[in-house]
Amino acid sequence: MSGGLAQRVVDLIAPTISHNVNVMDEHGTIIACLDPERRGTLHRGAQRVIAEGRPVLITSPEPGTSDRPGANEPLVVAGELRGVVGITGDPREVAPLARVVALTVQLLIAQEDEQDAATRRHTEARDLIAALASGTSSAESARARLAAAGLAPPWSLALWTAREPRPDGSAAPPPLADAAAARFNTDGGHRSAVLHGALWLVGSGAAPGLPMPEDVRHTATGPTGDVEELLARAEETRALCRYAGLVPSLGGTEPWSRDIAVAVAHLPRRGLEQLARRASVLSGAQRRTLLAVASTTSMQAAADSVYVHRNTLLQRVERIRAATGADIRRADHLAALQMALYASEALCVSHTG
Repeated sequence: MSGGLAQRVVDLIAPTISHNVNVMDEHGTIIACLDPERRGTLHRGAQRVIAEGRPVLITSPEPGTSDRPGANEPLVVAGELRGVVGITGDPREVAPLARVVALTVQLLIAQEDEQDAATRRHTEARDLIAALASGTSSAESARARLAAAGLAPPWSLALWTAREPRPDGSAAPPPLADAAAARFNTDGGHRSAVLHGALWLVGSGAAPGLPMPEDVRHTATGPTGDVEELLARAEETRALCRYAGLVPSLGGTEPWSRDIAVAVAHLPRRGLEQLARRASVLSGAQRRTLLAVASTTSMQAAADSVYVHRNTLLQRVERIRAATGADIRRADHLAALQMALYASEALCVSHTG
């Protein structure tokens, strides 16, 4: 156990029980007590506890030692002897106290170990995800990191952000993101961390769901056994974090193209603003029409998807052409205007209604 934790225990408990408390390490060296001069000295009684693996009462200390009358109890955590706790006083009177204090110290050591393990798991998960998303990892390095984390192929990647972006448009973590990451990091099949303003999850098999309100944004990739594909998806996901508006809402029903969202995320800011201005003249109905045409195979299918007559849809197509100069029946015009629509979402540009 750490000397800092041991001294905190002594400072807290000793005044309460009106007895001096000593804590010794696994070698019998005093690491915490009320008398600073005794710290760092050997405690013979503690050495006997360690050698014999049982409590030891000291009635008559050996000459030439710093031992005093009292009771000494072993500190055992997860089956491992971690040290000794001693209470100074009449051995028959303080022996019960020593047992209670030893149990208390053992609990505190176990809690500290768990906190250290949780911190280590969090750090390892963050380092793994940061390496995958950095764009600098080789396939061999990524595969080795995943294996070291216990993540076997196929791998999947998921991301959650808050519905409302930060003032600059970038992603913000969803509610309780740190708690969710800690929960996932206790699962041998997943690693999670808050990175680039979002909650990330990488794991073996399909990405699990996460109880979140519908106003959270979410995107996930399907399982892949190709580490190069996983690295590419991680880089794409990092790019999407630049603009939370490019990540679809968890409860959303509108068509979403990851390829277009990623392409828009990589545009320079000025180009993004130029594109967004082009889409700002579109009404809500025209936007839905554009997305319907982009995600279906015919005008009739597009009309059906937005629940209007085909002639109504064609009238909207003509109004879009009049407002933007783009005829979305042409593939190139449709792609350009679709990117403009995504750019407006990235910058949270409002539309005409």
